Amino acid sequence: MKYFTVYTNQSYPTEIKLVPEGFSWIVFILGPFGLFLQKSWIHGLILLNLCFSLVIWCHPSIIIMGFIHFLIGCFAYHFQRTELKWSGWNLRTVVGAPNKKFAFLRLLDQEPNLKHTLSL
Repeated sequence: MKYFTVYTNQSYPTEIKLVPEGFSWIVFILGPFGLFLQKSWIHGLILLNLCFSLVIWCHPSIIIMGFIHFLIGCFAYHFQRTELKWSGWNLRTVVGAPNKKFAFLRLLDQEPNLKHTLSL
């Protein structure tokens, strides 16, 4: 079972963000570009600059770059949660479910008042 953190924002009452916990395979494969897909712009730019600087100045082996991609994949969802907090999104709750669709349904079961505020 996966766990999802649920974020809400007072400025956007009809939206909910679900962020999974764990390892991000997309970010592991694509590196900092995967962070752009997850809309973690600030962390993506910082890590892209770091990776380019390492390649230009240190010429690391493929094993070291693979390890860096592994570390970025481990912390990708943490980066996404941090950028949501910086954007004004607040942690609402944590939901356990096999996938995002069931997590959303379980969230609506836990908090029935969300059905009225969301545009379903």
